[in-house]
Amino acid sequence: MARSFVYRFLAQCYQDPTQEGWTWMTEASYQQGLGSAIRIIAATAPPLADIATTLRSQLKQDQFESFLAAYLAAFGHAARGRCPLNEIEYGDIKADPLFQPHRLADLAAFYRAFGLEVAEDADERHDHICLECEFMCVLAAKEAYALEHQLDLEVLSVCRNAQRRFLREHLGRWTPAFARRLARMSGDNPLGALANFTHAFIEADCARFGVSPGSEDLLLRPVDESAESMCTSCGVTRMPPAALAQPC
Repeated sequence: MARSFVYRFLAQCYQDPTQEGWTWMTEASYQQGLGSAIRIIAATAPPLADIATTLRSQLKQDQFESFLAAYLAAFGHAARGRCPLNEIEYGDIKADPLFQPHRLADLAAFYRAFGLEVAEDADERHDHICLECEFMCVLAAKEAYALEHQLDLEVLSVCRNAQRRFLREHLGRWTPAFARRLARMSGDNPLGALANFTHAFIEADCARFGVSPGSEDLLLRPVDESAESMCTSCGVTRMPPAALAQPC
């Protein structure tokens, strides 16, 4: 449950900043919950504790304008800013032209396999960091539920294997490069502290599942107008955080 909490926290952090959302993340009760979750995780990943302390020192009500300014500088208003928030922008520049649509399709298949569908009014692609973190939040919560209710070992195995695969093939593959890029760009401010925490947490989670995290030096793929057109026409809609909804 601690891991689920932190993944949901990261999803919240990387969505478009609002004063309301910042107030929610910086209120005392939420900070207490975040601190408890981090202490549990840091018990097996000690380096995470100091990095989390630095981040929490930056999560103050009066730091919203600083965070917003850094966020807009890094991500801008376009789909691809200086530090893209989407997985398929990172990868081998000589990869197959179908790399991007295939990766988006694989993400959609992951989500569907656990009963999650794209909301009709969604506003971000499947590969947005918010959506990938939310998916890991769901998987971690399902694992916790299986443990608490002593469900069949096969159910538990499915949850754990899905997390391992998702980290290896998606979130853990590109997030180290994203976080390193963001930390360098942001410097000593709340967004820079968030980038460092993201990097440390994802590496710790990869270690938990025996997965090697992706390279910090993963390059941005060059903009390919034909590939962009292909992605636009592949039927994948844009999704906001919290757009993964279970069907009725």
